[in-house]
Amino acid sequence: MSLNNEQEIIIVGAGAAGLMAADTLLRAGKKCLILEARARIGGRIQTVMHENSSPVELGAEFIHGRPRVTLELLKRFRMKAVPVLSSRWRLSQGGFKRDLDSWKELSQALSQLRVQRKDRSFAQALAEMKISAKIREAAEHFVSSYHASEIHKISANDLAFQQEAAGESGMMGYRLPKGYGALLENLAAAFSPQTIQLKQRALQIRWSRAQAEIVTQKARFKAKRVLITVPLGVLKSPGSLVFYPPLRAKETALKKLEMGFAARISFVFNQPFWRNVSPRNLSGFFQLEGADIPIWWTGLSKDSPTLTGWLGGLEALSIGSRNEFIHRGLESLSGVFGLDTKSLKSKLLKAYFHDWSLDPLSRGAYSYCGVGGMSSRKELARPVEKTLFFAGEATDISGEASTVAGAFYSGLRAAEEILKV
Repeated sequence: MSLNNEQEIIIVGAGAAGLMAADTLLRAGKKCLILEARARIGGRIQTVMHENSSPVELGAEFIHGRPRVTLELLKRFRMKAVPVLSSRWRLSQGGFKRDLDSWKELSQALSQLRVQRKDRSFAQALAEMKISAKIREAAEHFVSSYHASEIHKISANDLAFQQEAAGESGMMGYRLPKGYGALLENLAAAFSPQTIQLKQRALQIRWSRAQAEIVTQKARFKAKRVLITVPLGVLKSPGSLVFYPPLRAKETALKKLEMGFAARISFVFNQPFWRNVSPRNLSGFFQLEGADIPIWWTGLSKDSPTLTGWLGGLEALSIGSRNEFIHRGLESLSGVFGLDTKSLKSKLLKAYFHDWSLDPLSRGAYSYCGVGGMSSRKELARPVEKTLFFAGEATDISGEASTVAGAFYSGLRAAEEILKV
């Protein structure tokens, strides 16, 4: 195994956090090398272009609220974000009905969360709320699904902190017409060709103060500083990335942080047939109670022929394979739109699916904080001996954890820490 020349800074991972950190370091005049395990950049952002050149996201899709770091990047690259078609619908007798009132009640219920001296699970906090059984059930489903969590594990204090940090804009959503991948490609475009090495999966990091060796399946690299941006699921998985000596200082934080599970599938049909049901021109988000895949949303524009189905929390682990998800997705839609599964399948041009939970390079969708773990993100982010640095959405302390913006913020924060050494 060859030994490459010593680098000043090595970044492990070319996702949003790693690319943001590299951009910051390079613009400050530093040299760095990014080692990426995949054959592409982006990490849990993966945009594919369908035949009609419309983007389909296999990973992160939405800009949540108006995070400053993301907006600055969009301005820099002259990219525009478009508001999500935010109409919400619920299936009832006679067709779909707007679900605005239930959504408002749910938002009001979640706004009752406050950071308390003694943390508790969201399930415990929910039991204390004076709300209807209907809204209680909706809140359970929302947190388990959209936060990809277990309501008996997720910290009510951390949820309260995230909501307070997001403010009123937190419930707003935006998408990029060319996909999230285009933003990362713009970010990496200014790097020299030698800055990123793909298909270099880090297996071991042997370190001492001001000196580290990264062992990949192909080579060995040395650096004075190493920024680790791999997902939380990889850090928590024994043997996925081994540190010598072990990172004892990170063990408590890793135990308090959890990797959430989510599965999604995007169907591209030959036409948006759902616009012909009651009500006409259906678009936005709609919920199918009792269906195997209960949450769906339409594409970028009202005329987009794409429907995306979402399953979050432990239920996402029930998906056995791509073919099973396709079948369950079509079954979920068939009764709703008065078409049998066979008819729906005949209209299907392509199904896009990636299981991030089974992906060995992610081992989950995104992070959430367990009970009593409010300080865990900060502990995980803390540098070790001015040699090892950490970034990634699980380390974000700005209130944007679990999102792309959180990854960007963490990369910026870690780069600034390195520059101060």
